[in-house]
Amino acid sequence: MICTGAKVAIITPVYNGAAFLAEAIDSVLAQTYADWEYVIADNGSTDETFELAQRYAARDARIRAVRTLPHLPIMDNWNRAFGLISESAVYVKELHADDLLLPNCLAEMVALMERHPTAGMVGSYALYDAAVSNVGAPLGQELIAGREVIRRTVLGEWWLFGAPSNVMLRHSVLRDMAPEIYDRRLRHADIDLWYRILDRHDFAFVHQVLSCERTHDESQTNTFSARYSTIALEHFGLLRRYGPRVLDRKDFARAHRRQLNGYRRRVARRLLGGGGRDYWRFQNAQLALFDFRLGIGDVAAGAVMEAAAWLLDPQHATASRAKFVEKLSRQVRRASRRLSMAIRRTLLTRHRVLRGRLYRDLYGVVRAQPPSGPSAAAISLISLLTTA
Repeated sequence: MICTGAKVAIITPVYNGAAFLAEAIDSVLAQTYADWEYVIADNGSTDETFELAQRYAARDARIRAVRTLPHLPIMDNWNRAFGLISESAVYVKELHADDLLLPNCLAEMVALMERHPTAGMVGSYALYDAAVSNVGAPLGQELIAGREVIRRTVLGEWWLFGAPSNVMLRHSVLRDMAPEIYDRRLRHADIDLWYRILDRHDFAFVHQVLSCERTHDESQTNTFSARYSTIALEHFGLLRRYGPRVLDRKDFARAHRRQLNGYRRRVARRLLGGGGRDYWRFQNAQLALFDFRLGIGDVAAGAVMEAAAWLLDPQHATASRAKFVEKLSRQVRRASRRLSMAIRRTLLTRHRVLRGRLYRDLYGVVRAQPPSGPSAAAISLISLLTTA
């Protein structure tokens, strides 16, 4: 049974995360702050994720493993996870299954939230692979007005959030948004949620590295999001949604033009790289949420700007080539893994056939009474395929 009365509720919605989940759980168990409960919301995983979570839950009563069948869309599972935590929790800490918390993360974040009751959320520096991210907050300043954070973020001056693993949220603020805390129509609904919180509440910031976010070939950033340019799309869309609330007309027009041009270039690159009809339809379906439509003129403008950048900016051309090589490398690695898994499944099937009673009985009959003609040829072929 889940521990009730804990001040901090930690949630990890996860699907097929067995390769990393143990490290994430261990980072929670290593926290210097012990007043927590931990819900691992498995989304119908087909690997050993749920069994792994159950083993940890059996060892520590503060951990609860919950499984959903059938598999839910990603944001539905996150919303479900929020609904599984104790009502008495004061703070909510999200943790992706492939991320880590440093031992003092909960202690530092709780202490800062306690000092600043007007803060709806708290963030910190984080390690993104080997680099420090979420930089830009004024040194020594613990509390920043929420709308100022939105303003500086949509202008491209700050980025203080990182991933959900890097922030802690006040539970009372989330309860006001329930049951659909994350907008299920968005791929990056976490950013939309943070803007909604900061539109009404202050932002607290710990000037320490308190979490580690890592990227890998199977992460959302390197799969669907990369193929469909969702980060550029939704950053542009959220500027349209929240920019008029925090910017004057001149600043909004400048920011809108800058982000739209960057988005046009990305779309042009992706379409010229074989994005296809599905990519185009996805862009306009999502843009409709922000009252915008992409036209052929936008793609043409993006292609012209991208060509100019290649000709006039050698650094951009070099970076683009490097991204292309990295993308190609990821595709090769994925293909290699798929081939490896196919070979493994084939060998496993062969092993099961060889150990099966039907095969042993059939092979025994063949050896006792060798057939002749076509039957002999067929049996010889089967024997060759299963014993080679």
